Amino acid sequence: MENGNYDYSASYPVPENPCDKLLGIMAVFGGFMGVILAYFGGDVNGQRSDYLKFYANEGLIFFLSVVIGAVIPFVGWMWDLFVLVCQIIAIVYACQGLAKPVLFFGTIRIIK
Repeated sequence: MENGNYDYSASYPVPENPCDKLLGIMAVFGGFMGVILAYFGGDVNGQRSDYLKFYANEGLIFFLSVVIGAVIPFVGWMWDLFVLVCQIIAIVYACQGLAKPVLFFGTIRIIK
């Protein structure tokens, strides 16, 4: 995870900062504000945590997926229900301190 390059095939150890788990949960379930908090809130000594970058990216993907699903009737609602289940799985991973991708959501990179 050095230099902002994620290895999505691996899970990472528990983060050093105890607030990182909470910020990871907020990024996944907090919508756009949660993503902003996770990305900028985990700044320690001028370094952003790779763990929080991962969850900020995944939270942004979830947020955009829900917005797209909200526009499309019926099929979009089913999509939003699927995204909610994936968010719950991501929250469980964040509570455990693991940066594991959930299905294909974790493989899409917007935030580097």
